Parts: sequence; structure tokens; C-alpha cells
Amino acid sequence: MVKGMYNAASGMMLQLTKQDIVANNIANSNTNGFKRQLAVSSAYPVMEITRQEGANPRSMPQSIGQLGSGALISGVYTDFSTGSMTQTGNPSDLALGEEIYFVVETPRGERFTRNGNFKVNFDGLLSTSQGYPLLDHNGDYVFVESGFAVDSQGNVTVNGATLHTLQLVVFDDPESLAKDGENLYSAESAYRAAEDPRLMQGYLEQSNVNAVKEMVTLLEAVRSYEMLQKVVQAEDELTQAAIDKVGALG
Repeated sequence: MVKGMYNAASGMMLQLTKQDIVANNIANSNTNGFKRQLAVSSAYPVMEITRQEGANPRSMPQSIGQLGSGALISGVYTDFSTGSMTQTGNPSDLALGEEIYFVVETPRGERFTRNGNFKVNFDGLLSTSQGYPLLDHNGDYVFVESGFAVDSQGNVTVNGATLHTLQLVVFDDPESLAKDGENLYSAESAYRAAEDPRLMQGYLEQSNVNAVKEMVTLLEAVRSYEMLQKVVQAEDELTQAAIDKVGALG
């Protein structure tokens, strides 16, 4: 009975984690360039249950079946598929080809993002909404002037003169990217310059979250949690009944 309670409780913890991940996906369904996360679950080792027939210790045990020992979240993964592109007409809005990232400078060091919703301050500095400067291929800040244009290779020009070339990078192992808040990523693995960034000025990449599907997943997680909660309650009642009966025998 106690084992059943532990099994159900582990399932409840799993569903709580799923709820947190899905809720975060839904909250960022309108965040430019956001990538949804997925929780993958797995079972603890399964035990084989047998029964000894008769009083003879040499008799072969009879298999009763298998007994599960709970479940857990084995990993949380990011879906790096590209979101849909929306035309904004804003020259400081930039969108990239698949698996390519902008590089920005933060107090924590270089970070990477696909959110191309950049702003231009009074000094002409191109930066994120949080004020983190966008970097060019030399690691310098990107300053622009009125009427600037950005071509598909990331070259920033004014009246035909190239001012900067954006640092646009790709990772051989995208799974090495870790979410670092504010729609930014950190990475332990090396990166290299993108050969064909396919940048589009005046466009933004939308989140790849399907809000309807995420809501369905959230409801499934909530219902599974409620079902497992009832199992825990039933196991608790059985345990209490057993204790009462044993106490009555005394």
C-alpha cells in the first residue's frame, strides 16, 4: 500500500513539472523568437513479482507479474523549430534563417537570441528591448543612421556604404544552448559564422508555441494530477483501515 502511494506521488510531481513547463510556453506564445520546451518522462525500473508455491523451498517460483515503481522527468528539451515570419515594416526588426542566432552583449557575457525586435536609441545604438547591444562580426557595437538597410547577409549600409556586418552565428550542436532568461541563450560549445543567414529586414519571427495544443496538454496534466491525487487518498484510507484492524486485534 505504501509503495502504491509513493508511485502515485511520483506521478503527481511529474505532472506538476509538466504544468510549469507548459504554463511558461503559453505565457510566451506571443514572445518573438521564443522556443517552446518539452518535458520527457520515463519510468523507474520495473520489478518482477513472483510467488513461492507450497512449503518446498526448492520449488520454482511462479511469476505474478510486474510492479512499477513510479515515473520521473528524464529531461527537458527545447524545440528549436522556426516560428512563422510576420512582416512589420520596421527597419530595426530583423528575422533570421533556421538555427541562426544574433549575438548580444550582456553583463553576464555574450548571449544569443533569435528575437530580432531591436531598438535604436538616441545615439543610434542597435540593442534588444532590455538594452543589450547587438554585436557585429568584430565584436563591436552596431550603430546605425537614419535610412539604414540590412541585407540578407547581415551587412548594415547607409547610402550604399557598409557600416557594419552583423555577427550571425550557428551552432553544430543546438542542444548545447541553455535558456538564460529574457529570451536569451548561453552556450558552452563553440559557434561559427553563419554561411547564409538569410536575414530579412522588416520581419519578425513569432514564437513556435501553438497555444491551443499547449492548453490541451495543460488540461491533460491537470487531470492526470487530480487522478493520481485520488489514488493517494485511496491508498491513505486503505492504510488507515489496516492500522485500525491491527490495533483492534491487540
